[in-house]
Amino acid sequence: MSLHGVIFDLGSTLIHRTGLELEKEKCGALAEFARAEWGCRDPQRLAARLLEIRLDGWRRSEEELVERLATHSFAQAFKESGLPADDAILVKAEAVFFEPEVRVSRLYPGAVETLGALRGMGLRLGMISNATSHRLILDITARHQIDEYFDPLVTSAGFGRVKPHPSIFASVLDAWQAPAGAVVMVGDTVGADILGAHQMGMRSILVDIEPNPANAKFAGQAAPTARVTALGEIPRLVRRWAAGG
Repeated sequence: MSLHGVIFDLGSTLIHRTGLELEKEKCGALAEFARAEWGCRDPQRLAARLLEIRLDGWRRSEEELVERLATHSFAQAFKESGLPADDAILVKAEAVFFEPEVRVSRLYPGAVETLGALRGMGLRLGMISNATSHRLILDITARHQIDEYFDPLVTSAGFGRVKPHPSIFASVLDAWQAPAGAVVMVGDTVGADILGAHQMGMRSILVDIEPNPANAKFAGQAAPTARVTALGEIPRLVRRWAAGG
């Protein structure tokens, strides 16, 4: 079967991994903004509570495969602190909260060249990213001028389900009218990207540039079709598969 397209994850696949320290920084920045703009009396308490809500949301999303939106976390934390939480405030809070993450985001070496090479083969490119904010993924891909490569660009925040739920992968296959066997999933997370792809019958490439510590617990559940430690290895693999190798 000839190849039709390649779907990419974003975090730790095309851009460098971020961690808990950045999440704490984001919570603190939003709490300080809430103090200045909306009269928060105890920004340290707000920051700590928001981090708790975010961590619990991640855990529940992984268990239930349903996304918990960042704006819902903000609303809960704000209401508990006696702050307003109307739609306009939540939109502003989302921009403030994710600005540091957009600002520090960095592409891995070879990202643009890899995307260009795959498109040059006539393949369609898509993105499926687990994220609590659709706006975050749009802003990061736009900042690095890679947004125009992906059609469709799907996030769990926009779709509602998180990888590895089959429906989020099916949304791209349906949009392309492509069989799963003609599509490759590229990602860094065995439990989300690799397992999800294999459940659909897709080939997969594990990006192991910054090995994901969470992958160990999925040992034996799914193995990638291929593994790379540099993005520049991907076009060669895909070209071989497209040729029937």
